[in-house]
Amino acid sequence: MNRPESLCRTIGYLEKSSNIPDEVIVVDQSQDRDVAERVRDTCRCTNLNVIYKWNDEPSLTKARNTGYSLAKGDIIVFMDDDVDVDVDTLENAKRLFADDSIAMVGGVSGSLKHDIKLSSVIFGRTSFHRRKKGHVTKAVYGRFPLCTEEYTESEWAMGFLFCVRKELMDRWEIRFDETLRYYAYAEDLDFSYRYYKCAHKENLRCLISSLLHVKHNVSTEYRTPARRHVFMHSVHRWYLSKKLFNSFISQLMVFWADMGYMAFRFIRKESVRDNWDAIKFCIRYRKDIINGNLHYLDYMQ
Repeated sequence: MNRPESLCRTIGYLEKSSNIPDEVIVVDQSQDRDVAERVRDTCRCTNLNVIYKWNDEPSLTKARNTGYSLAKGDIIVFMDDDVDVDVDTLENAKRLFADDSIAMVGGVSGSLKHDIKLSSVIFGRTSFHRRKKGHVTKAVYGRFPLCTEEYTESEWAMGFLFCVRKELMDRWEIRFDETLRYYAYAEDLDFSYRYYKCAHKENLRCLISSLLHVKHNVSTEYRTPARRHVFMHSVHRWYLSKKLFNSFISQLMVFWADMGYMAFRFIRKESVRDNWDAIKFCIRYRKDIINGNLHYLDYMQ
């Protein structure tokens, strides 16, 4: 969406892959005709087998579902339009999926090695006891494992690049939740966590692997404005708390994590107005939000 230069760079890296993808599906949501035409031109000017589809409604979840509906391959790689894919990433994914016990593999950007901050544990953004695997907290945060070798077990995957089996998506009837619209913060956590739970029931493995390495550039070509992003960050987590965990403890942890993040910003002498407004908004419309009415018109216009 609105990022033709980023897409051109990403396609350039896919062209250099040691394993060329059978098909590359580009779902374009650019609303400006000139920008959309530049995206289409990028798709035409490559030796890759590119399938171009334009969606009239800006919605990341709808775009991902559209891509899935057009895909013919056995393994689907969902990815963003602003990543530099290492030359052997797709080859490594193909090799991992030769093991029938593997249902999902998520990629990494940079190093997974990091320190666990006490404040993140206190405010529910990280679980200390599950730190050695990728996990989803009751406050609806996805966390990478503390460190990894070639691969580590994980309950979720980040949307910049992860791979799933199309056959399992079909059998489990799992799609991206189109209730989450626009940039759709946490749509990847929601999808991959539900996929993981189905895989877990059948003793199939879900992994995060350093063999699937990319550089996620987080393009500045087009980003969701800051206030809208803050509201979406809170509203989506309140909604997913009910959907994924359906517990009062989870809803309390979402509120507690939001208060903690606001406190961090205050300590750093950063503005907390948007954060406070978002918390008040979620409390005011709590019943609507947990039932899927996310009131986008009140903060996304």
